[in-house]
Amino acid sequence: MKLMVQAWQLLLALVLGSAAVAGADTGSTWKSPGQLVEAFVELALKSDYSTRVHPVRKWTTPIRYMLVHRVGEEEVHAALVITHLGQIARITGLDIEPATTAGEANYVVVLTREDMLEADTLQFLGSARDGGRERFFRDSICLASFRANTKGSILRAAAMIPVDRARGKGDLLGCVAEELTHMLGLSNDTHLPLPTIFSHGTVRGALSGLDYLMLKMLYDPRVKPGMTEAALRPILHGIAIELEQSGVIETAERLAAETGLAGINP
Repeated sequence: MKLMVQAWQLLLALVLGSAAVAGADTGSTWKSPGQLVEAFVELALKSDYSTRVHPVRKWTTPIRYMLVHRVGEEEVHAALVITHLGQIARITGLDIEPATTAGEANYVVVLTREDMLEADTLQFLGSARDGGRERFFRDSICLASFRANTKGSILRAAAMIPVDRARGKGDLLGCVAEELTHMLGLSNDTHLPLPTIFSHGTVRGALSGLDYLMLKMLYDPRVKPGMTEAALRPILHGIAIELEQSGVIETAERLAAETGLAGINP
């Protein structure tokens, strides 16, 4: 993917100001292989809107993304999305490129505004029977959703980012980072004290080291869509041990901060 991120640095800094970004590692308890497995189960197999434990959901086909702009500053918002998608592509090895037509798009990011939010949500995410949409309008800033087939392969995903609401909360970067990463198959938000963009108790504007490792583990070819927790745990443990032995766990925070949204902040 060709990214013109450097040309946007100053513009982004001027518009976003002193946006909050993830700081240094908040602790090292998550750095053991066993804890990485537990974090993966928490973030990838559970869901904020469901009590069931899901099988693995992940992309097995190329991602072709489309941006829908309902607000101004299109270059700025496109830069945020493209920067994060570029980092995701490098971490996961996924083929991520812009869609050439609307019909080709299977990954849609809607940069909307408060007064269009309900209509856009209905158009791009459809109706919900579990009350999830209602909780979103009441409690959340942004929302992402994906649809997988019965084998666990993600077919389509969409994110709803009301820019005015996110900026009002000082969390536009966090919305982009969190929701676009949710769309990869890390479906859960968590109340556990984990240093992740998915933690309810942490404000982050970029991937953490733990998020970096979760994506590496999810898109390891040994992790197959549709795998149950029981089948997955020994495979995850083996992958985590390899990441530890190769030094990737210890350097994950640095690796996560080298590219992506962390690199565009003043």
